[in-house]
Amino acid sequence: MKTPLRSLFLLVTALVLPAVVHAAAFEGKVRMKITAAGSKSAQEMTYSSKAGLLRTEIDGKGGESFAMIMNHAKREMIILMPEQKMYMVRPMPAMNELAGADDGADDVKLEKTSETEKILGYTATKYIATSKEGVTDMWLTEELGSFMGLDASANANPMGGRPKAPAAWEKALMGKEFFPLRIVSRGKRNKEEFRLDVVSINKQSLPDSEFAPPASFKKFDMGAMMQGFGG
Repeated sequence: MKTPLRSLFLLVTALVLPAVVHAAAFEGKVRMKITAAGSKSAQEMTYSSKAGLLRTEIDGKGGESFAMIMNHAKREMIILMPEQKMYMVRPMPAMNELAGADDGADDVKLEKTSETEKILGYTATKYIATSKEGVTDMWLTEELGSFMGLDASANANPMGGRPKAPAAWEKALMGKEFFPLRIVSRGKRNKEEFRLDVVSINKQSLPDSEFAPPASFKKFDMGAMMQGFGG
């Protein structure tokens, strides 16, 4: 997997709302288009949700892809490596671990505006989050329940290490029953750094197999590999 795709995925997992309590409110697939600062083109991502389960997959160039499955009940995440036909299982850090990863960001100011917009048939209200990191405009709907995440805890390094703290504006939205249909984040110089647009919403029943590694994939055991090196 190439570094730009990995970096984009980690950026996206940091810019989400880990409100998993009401995740069962939505079952189906959402397609999102994501543009990050420094990217020459937008990436498309599929968000699949079902009763406490979440699968996110980013499409890359040349058929390259990266997928992650999160199981809230088991508190684990499965990283799929399609090119290698392998998968890795990692624990999901608790939210207090994420809080401990915070570098002391200032409190964020969250403002609800009177501006609304119909996006893909859903009414979205514009919110503005302001912090020392910059300003983020968010068009949020209450018609799809809580956004299950790309769960910020998934931003933990798959190989271990300290998880990255959620952005300040993200923390302000934790636990609220919103689903983002558009996010535009600008830095201190008012330059757009991140943009997410939902391009399609398909409510549908999803099979359990959508949230498990394919039978043909082999499990990658980092611990066993490190023991082998030690031997």
